[in-house]
Amino acid sequence: MTEHQLVNSSVFDRSGYLIGKVTRVQPLSGGDFSLIVQITAEGLKNTEVTIGNNLIRDIDSKNNILHIYLDHTEFIPPVGKGIQLLEERLVVHRERRKVGEISVRKVVETEIIEVPIKREKLVVEKIGETDPLFEVGLSDTQIRGHEPNFDSGHRLASDSLCASGKLNTIRQAINFLETVANRPDHRCRQVRVTITLAREGTVETTTHCFEFPSTALKALLGLETTPLNHCSQVQLELFLNDDSMLPTYQTWLTQSEQPINHR
Repeated sequence: MTEHQLVNSSVFDRSGYLIGKVTRVQPLSGGDFSLIVQITAEGLKNTEVTIGNNLIRDIDSKNNILHIYLDHTEFIPPVGKGIQLLEERLVVHRERRKVGEISVRKVVETEIIEVPIKREKLVVEKIGETDPLFEVGLSDTQIRGHEPNFDSGHRLASDSLCASGKLNTIRQAINFLETVANRPDHRCRQVRVTITLAREGTVETTTHCFEFPSTALKALLGLETTPLNHCSQVQLELFLNDDSMLPTYQTWLTQSEQPINHR
């Protein structure tokens, strides 16, 4: 039986298990050859294995049957195991395929973070009342609070019982109010302070009223460390219960209004 007559022969292992059929014969050097056998087991029908002629045990040319020395488990592995290769070569073909596109870019994100900021402010309030008379931030240039309220319960019977004067600085006003507040019989019923601030071509004026000279003094002491210290004018008005101290206060204010001579 020639080599080519082995094609389509059935190949059985040493225990009589059918492995597959010979699809072709591959000649080798030295007169040897290899059988290319296609496995007929379920799930491996398209699998081919190579068996050398030295593994052939006997040939039944009448029935086209070959018996080999190997066991079928060496060709057909159990489920879950790989296939043992005998003289096979694995050929891998590589092919590039475009499956999609991507883009890479730089993104700058801006996040807004809330940061608590502490501010100091001076609050002047009347004891027993919830609303402050006025308040001013130590870095502000404006006083926030109540505007003067001269209603029938606060206005004196006559504005003639009022000593008034315009001073150049808050320090001058502080010095004057210190003198008045230290008098046990200051006779003041109300103090009105008007601060004028000229800046950038504009003039801003704030006016506030106090029941006592000491209250007005504390407010001005707090303003002395703020930008309002650089005001252009401070007007003081002292409303009195009677005229006993009116000439004295008016004289003091007139003297304080004298311009400062710089030598």
